Amino acid sequence: MDIENIAQISKRDLEIIQLHQFQQPIYCCNVTAIAYAFTALGYLTTVDEIFYATQLPIASVLDDGMTLAETYDTCKTYIEKKGLPLSIRMEHFDKPSMTLEAFIREVEAAVCDETDVHILNFNTRIAHENPSLEGGHFSLLADYDPKTQEVTIADTNPKRYTRFWKCSIERLYAACVDKDSSSNRSRGMIVIRRQQKNLGENGVVHPAEIALKALHSEEASP
Repeated sequence: MDIENIAQISKRDLEIIQLHQFQQPIYCCNVTAIAYAFTALGYLTTVDEIFYATQLPIASVLDDGMTLAETYDTCKTYIEKKGLPLSIRMEHFDKPSMTLEAFIREVEAAVCDETDVHILNFNTRIAHENPSLEGGHFSLLADYDPKTQEVTIADTNPKRYTRFWKCSIERLYAACVDKDSSSNRSRGMIVIRRQQKNLGENGVVHPAEIALKALHSEEASP
């Protein structure tokens, strides 16, 4: 389901994500998702900066894509090289502990926590129920409605999939459980978390918090 009116979506994680918009270069959803996530957390980042800092082989990424583990390694390398106060965690969905119920609990907590962003790796054919789509894809978790059990995705390729779209959490879970033939493992998620909440090392308000306050101020204006 495409979302026509952004105001209809509850705020929370979506508040920081909707402040920015990314369009992936061709066959580059993985690195775009990393840049999107860092930027949403207040660390403005471009796709080019990630390629430059991590020395990723561009031809290989464009021709072969990247697995969840390779995307995690790239993300971790960038954090370390830039000295960003961020932690990172990866979950493959073939782990016995990563059940649908566990995923729902993770999502419910995630969308209420502005200090983290979840990068999801899923099969687009399953998520969109469209067998003609390409397959593996990376985008951000934006919101979840427990009443309808629908997840909102902030897509790295809005020209193709629209900027925000919804699907049932059960279908998204199945799309993440899908096995990536390149790694012979299920897809899954990468969680990036700010280690300081709102305040920087010198007590300065975090840029993401400034942006959120500006957004709320605009919405409150007549």
